[in-house]
Amino acid sequence: MDEDALRTIDDELRAIRLDDGPKLVPLRLDKMFLRARQWRPPTTNGASSSSTAMNDRNVQVERPPTPPRSTIIYPLPLPLPANTKEVTISPLWKLFQYPELVPSVLEHFDQPKDLAIVARVCKDWCRIARKRLYEYIWVRPWEDGCHFKLVLLMDTLHKNPELCELVHKLDVRFFPLAARGNERSELDDQVQQAISHMYNLRSLVWTRDRSINPSLLEKVSDLDHLRSLEITGHSYRYYDPALLGCMPALEDLRIMMPDPNLKSKLVDAVKELDKRRCGGLRGLGIICQSSPLIDDAILKVMAPHLKALRRLTLWGCSRVTRDGVFTILDEAGDNVEELSLDALPHSRLLDLSLAPRLPRLSTLSLTITIPHPDPANPIALPSDLPTLPTLPSLTSFHLTLSAAHYFLPLSTYVALQSQLFTPSMVRKLSLINLVIAQETLTYIIQSNPSLEELYVSVNGRSTILNCEALENCKLRIFHVNAPTQWSPTSEDLRSLAEKMKWLDQIGAGNRVYEVHRKLDGDDDEVKVELCRWGRTTIPGYFQVWRA
Repeated sequence: MDEDALRTIDDELRAIRLDDGPKLVPLRLDKMFLRARQWRPPTTNGASSSSTAMNDRNVQVERPPTPPRSTIIYPLPLPLPANTKEVTISPLWKLFQYPELVPSVLEHFDQPKDLAIVARVCKDWCRIARKRLYEYIWVRPWEDGCHFKLVLLMDTLHKNPELCELVHKLDVRFFPLAARGNERSELDDQVQQAISHMYNLRSLVWTRDRSINPSLLEKVSDLDHLRSLEITGHSYRYYDPALLGCMPALEDLRIMMPDPNLKSKLVDAVKELDKRRCGGLRGLGIICQSSPLIDDAILKVMAPHLKALRRLTLWGCSRVTRDGVFTILDEAGDNVEELSLDALPHSRLLDLSLAPRLPRLSTLSLTITIPHPDPANPIALPSDLPTLPTLPSLTSFHLTLSAAHYFLPLSTYVALQSQLFTPSMVRKLSLINLVIAQETLTYIIQSNPSLEELYVSVNGRSTILNCEALENCKLRIFHVNAPTQWSPTSEDLRSLAEKMKWLDQIGAGNRVYEVHRKLDGDDDEVKVELCRWGRTTIPGYFQVWRA
């Protein structure tokens, strides 16, 4: 067949189309024929054997060879082989050559669902992702499906003891109290089995009232590495508070709503903890709604056994006064680093000028009540605010006005700050329910150049939108509270985030946003987007806010 005939056949094949609805799809038969036409059989002795093969009918003509397969592309990184020229390697193979890089990559994954996907990559990633996934687990009542989450979680943990060993922090604030009979008994057994295998548990939060039983707390008291415990104080008929003094490594104890049964054994528990070779408590917190159970007498008895105390929190203890608090501070000496108190008018805690030396105090949180409020003129005067001692190491200060909103004039704030801290050291400041104006906000930012977190109450959106000092500040977190009708909108917060180059988090009221910046288009312009808070950690505002 000559070249003209082949060319004619080629044109005819190229013209063939398959009728597929509204459009014609080429069959590409021309490509197949072209590959056959261009094929030449292998040569022998430097001459072409095609004519010999065509003339000799006894010789079978070889078929055109199949095109070689494309190079194998591995979707996942593989270890570097001995001969790198033969196999195509993903550019991510160096991640496995230096395995210490893998944790650095995976630490950017925060959501459990993302960690669960990452765990499917390979065994090494599974090991690291599973460790991250179970290191801190929680069940919170405000989440969707918290009942099913708790049941499935405990079912998984009690069936897989190896997973229990990965848990370092367990936070349970919900428990299905409506469960009865076999369902409740089975759930309690699963919880106890899971807790008993959490050999590496360091922090436990279990604050759901009436959800603890004696066997569960016995399992908890046997954990050798448990250093922090936050527990419901409703102990009568549910657990023996004396077990709190049997925990070998407990350093921080936080009790929510203690009852008389717990109060009667609290002093003995603190004494037992102080007898340990590692010493007594480093942190003690007692939180009540408004209860007279905890008073100065019990604080004075516990004080000699709290010499190593670094963190003290007393909220809602209506019978606690300056005498009891100062007794503990005297015994703790220079160790105290964090102090959080309800400074009620009769407690005399509004005047802390005579407090023992606190050279290491870095965080001070006070909740105050104005002694003689004037609804007709809600302005906070210097006499309404606390009198504070010299605090050379203070970096974080939180002042909350309880159950009211008062205007905080600039002169009153200046008087407070002048006695409070060294402006070059403060990193975190919150003024909740003390409403400030634009001039006060400007003064706070300009006089505290190292400020990174600021939580304030303002009288309207214009206070922050017209504040030029915000543009050049280095705040990472900024949260404002304002009346609903004058609160800043999401667009206001976004425009504010565009001006504040260092900002990572911004919010108003109960709205909290993450600030994301990215290059947009070819102009290399930075575009700012606000996304609803989606991380597993609790935003800073909800750690300083008190109702």
